[in-house]
Amino acid sequence: MQALFTLTPAESKRLIGKAVVALPEIKHAMKNGYLLIGRGSTNAYILEELLGKKIKKEAYTAGQVIKGVLCVLGPDERIKPMIFNKGKMIEAEPASVLDKLSPGDILLKGANAIDHEGNIGVLMASPVGGTMGQFYMAMKARGLEIVYPVGLEKMILSVELASQFGGTLALDKTIGAGVGMACVADGIAFTELDAIESLFKIEAVHFASGGWGGAEGCVTLIVDGPTAQVTKCIKFIEQKIKGEPPLQAAKSPCKTCGLLCSFQGKELKQLPGYLK
Repeated sequence: MQALFTLTPAESKRLIGKAVVALPEIKHAMKNGYLLIGRGSTNAYILEELLGKKIKKEAYTAGQVIKGVLCVLGPDERIKPMIFNKGKMIEAEPASVLDKLSPGDILLKGANAIDHEGNIGVLMASPVGGTMGQFYMAMKARGLEIVYPVGLEKMILSVELASQFGGTLALDKTIGAGVGMACVADGIAFTELDAIESLFKIEAVHFASGGWGGAEGCVTLIVDGPTAQVTKCIKFIEQKIKGEPPLQAAKSPCKTCGLLCSFQGKELKQLPGYLK
């Protein structure tokens, strides 16, 4: 049996959130060790599913693409990253527990791009690479897992090619913040396709992308499998996923922002119309 449906970005994030918390390895890390939830919009949905309650998701970000530009939410407006140790929640920077990690512990890291080969792209505005600078090599050295929950709306042609460009010192002009990109070829990406396949044991295919009138960034999927499982999947999408409201915007004032950016220090009235 085949079935088709479309997901808005918020619906995709909710689907990924529900699927990630159901993964055996995530449950194991929650129960027996450390589970680190890095900042990011998709990770905010995962955190809600872990906590079983709503949070201010728009504040669980740092770098973001918002109002038509690359931007960073101010430190004073962010929620601290959440860490779980044997089921107990700790509000702390992930770097504070890096030396305590052991096999089976997992970091959930946000991502900005993915390609058809599974390469993952992470944008970096920090001159020291942000979370990637803190964790990537350290986790690799220890043989620990970083999982990158990422929606298919972020699919690009080639992460490897894109990562050869950009960088805060290499960019001559920007509209918004300048960034570089890390290319992760050996990361564990988790998309809507992985969510469907892990929850319902059926195949999911990325069928189409895009839309307008509130459907910008949508992905259309086709699922294929036994009738009972496909029916179960569609019922789940209808009852648990469809209708998820869009994520609210949270943007720091450009006037007081410390990020090196083409709008830094400017009043809102000085900015192009798409930022108003």
